[in-house]
Amino acid sequence: MTYLFLICFIGRFRWVKDGVEFDPSKDPELSVSRDSGTFSLTAKDGPIHQYQGRYNCYASNVLGTAVSNEARIVTENTPTLQKEKKVSKKVEEGESVVLPCNPPNSTVAPVIHWMDKKLRHIQQNERVIQGRDGNLYFSHVTEADSRDDYTCNTQFPIQCEHPFTAAVIVYHALSPLVRNRRPQMMRPTGPSSSYLVLSGQNLDLECIAQGLPSPKIQWIRKDGVLSESRTSKDSYDRVLRFKNISVSDSGEYQCTATNLQGIITHTYSVTVEAAPYWTKEPKSQLYSPGETVKLECKADGIPSPEVTWSINGNLLTDIDPDPRRSVKHGVLTLKNVELSDTAVYQCKAVNKHSSILINAYVYVIGKGIFQRLFFVVVLTKTKYKSRILYMIDESTLIIPDVKEEDEGTYTCEVITTLDIAEASGSITVVDRPDPPTQIQMTEPKERSVTLSWTPGDDHNSPVLEYLIEFEETEYERKEWEELSRVSGNRQRTTLSLKPFLSYRFRVIAINDIGKSDPSMYTDVISTPAAPPDSNPEGVRSDSIDPGTLLITWKEMDRRSFNGPGFEYKVMWRKVLGSGPSWHIKSIKSPPLIITDVGNFSAFEIKVQAVNEMGEGPEPKSTIGYSGEDYPLEAPLNVGVDLISSTAIKVVWAPIKRETVRGRLQGYKVIYCHVREGKPSNISFVMTDSNEEMKVLGDLLPYSHYALSVSVINNKGEGPQSDPLTFHTPEGVPGPPSSLLLDSPSETEMILHWTPPSQPNGILKGYILRYQQGALTDSLIHFHQAY
Repeated sequence: MTYLFLICFIGRFRWVKDGVEFDPSKDPELSVSRDSGTFSLTAKDGPIHQYQGRYNCYASNVLGTAVSNEARIVTENTPTLQKEKKVSKKVEEGESVVLPCNPPNSTVAPVIHWMDKKLRHIQQNERVIQGRDGNLYFSHVTEADSRDDYTCNTQFPIQCEHPFTAAVIVYHALSPLVRNRRPQMMRPTGPSSSYLVLSGQNLDLECIAQGLPSPKIQWIRKDGVLSESRTSKDSYDRVLRFKNISVSDSGEYQCTATNLQGIITHTYSVTVEAAPYWTKEPKSQLYSPGETVKLECKADGIPSPEVTWSINGNLLTDIDPDPRRSVKHGVLTLKNVELSDTAVYQCKAVNKHSSILINAYVYVIGKGIFQRLFFVVVLTKTKYKSRILYMIDESTLIIPDVKEEDEGTYTCEVITTLDIAEASGSITVVDRPDPPTQIQMTEPKERSVTLSWTPGDDHNSPVLEYLIEFEETEYERKEWEELSRVSGNRQRTTLSLKPFLSYRFRVIAINDIGKSDPSMYTDVISTPAAPPDSNPEGVRSDSIDPGTLLITWKEMDRRSFNGPGFEYKVMWRKVLGSGPSWHIKSIKSPPLIITDVGNFSAFEIKVQAVNEMGEGPEPKSTIGYSGEDYPLEAPLNVGVDLISSTAIKVVWAPIKRETVRGRLQGYKVIYCHVREGKPSNISFVMTDSNEEMKVLGDLLPYSHYALSVSVINNKGEGPQSDPLTFHTPEGVPGPPSSLLLDSPSETEMILHWTPPSQPNGILKGYILRYQQGALTDSLIHFHQAY
């Protein structure tokens, strides 16, 4: 059952749907309220797509027509339930798996849970995670993941059914050893993606990676510092969450997935725009004939909204022109108003995201009939002309929406036949300051200019400080930015400028009430080009691939280019063996990739900013390394020393450093129990880089084992040494698995037992111990049985 209500109060009304008149009373499916313009729909079955659209209510009386904000109705069918389908997946241990959920399409986001057949939630962790698309992602599978009741439960708020898809993961061990894998992105794919989001909305950025071991996820903001107060992490750091996102959150965010085998990154470009919002709203007011009315209406948003005016719901451009009426910079001016100008005026702001509308009520009221009053209100002369005020009752004077011209001394006279009495009071109006005027630039130099101004009226609240803003006229995205603040008692300041930029300035006064409107902006001043003043920061090597040197750095802000033809001069040379000569290459942006430089070779690297005017300061060099490759050889002379029936010491010869082809992280000892010629219970232990031995414990006595040793660097694991087999010596046997007593007569007992489950060697016999009576320290007799 579907319920639909659109509410519109007031006596006379009309509806407009998608710009066309809409009469709800002519639709038999709609119920219209008698006392208002509200109509409703209760649909049990049939379609309601015909009601989708954008609605405005126009409410009228003798004083004018008000217009509601736009109401939007979106309709859709109940999501189609999918036929239950069971998907079977067979994978090798260590591989990655994605179990799809595929919920029905809907504009309403469903609630998704992965459960088993007993409706218990599937345990999630760094290895197993549910993505924002509802799919279940396995970074790598283990034998414990084998089951046949993975169930995706999808629930929509408009239905109670739970369509689901079942899936199976079956483990098949195709090799005795599971090889580690470097991270790869499962969601999203590719090196980068972008989001456009509205200010105030929530945004989730997601990175799910596969690999063995399970990769760790880290987030950074590439063009600034990642705010901990504005973001949070969820789903084991797989999700970076923004709540109530703002324009300041626009930028580039990078997630990095890392394990012992390597790293992979994904960059999100986030652009935050804004629906229209009011910065100055028009005010409803009473006016006398002949006055000038100014209705100020200003809105902001990204992109900047278009502002239009209407009168009684009719666009100003569709009404016959009137020389008394004008619009400039969002301000509607009505000169010499008449009684017929009483109306409702609508200001509307629109950009590509949405629209907002506000009504302003203008009442033009004629003067009343003169009568003799015993209470008279007198306004003393000030710098403003006198105006007529009206008494609300016999003893109270109310001045609505106080303006600066209301400032002055008020006197109330009480006149009787015997005497006259009077009382006086004054009103001081405080407000935001007027904007400064006569903005002038003097003493221009290559990197500075002096700016002066004349203060505006402070409206009885002293100016605390002046805010100087600048705009780059040649920048594609023009916007005003803060450059400097100076004390409120100053009227000039010297501004520091950067080379090769075009500036214009404006000044804003600030007092306790608020900021003034901006002053008129100055003419454009351009600074000459110069060599760069600084070099890029964060110069480093992020080499991953074998035989390559990847040099990268943090890109400089374009305002630091200082001149045309800006480039980065990248210099590198080997630390040893190549002499003092530097290799040099100039590029526009990072990174620079150099190939065929050998594996894990040390380089001096540095980056210098240059332009057509010259070079930046001499940069400092740092040490970076070319990419590592998998180790080339396995350790030699692997041997075993028996310590006990359950422990051994594994030894090997130190590896040749040139065969490591990277930074030696340690050694990996892989061992397994061999039963009937087949390996089982495969295990491994890691060592530090300076260890050439390892003690293995918790082995089974009198058992056959095989082991091998491999080398580990940052790239991964090298080849394993030839398998070395050994047998552990006999150990103490375990107890018999069972013991039963049988007493055929009063003088004899027959004992029955079964062999131990852990003989730990070749059994030679059993020792039978017994004693008479309760357990004491008395003699215990024993017999041996063979």
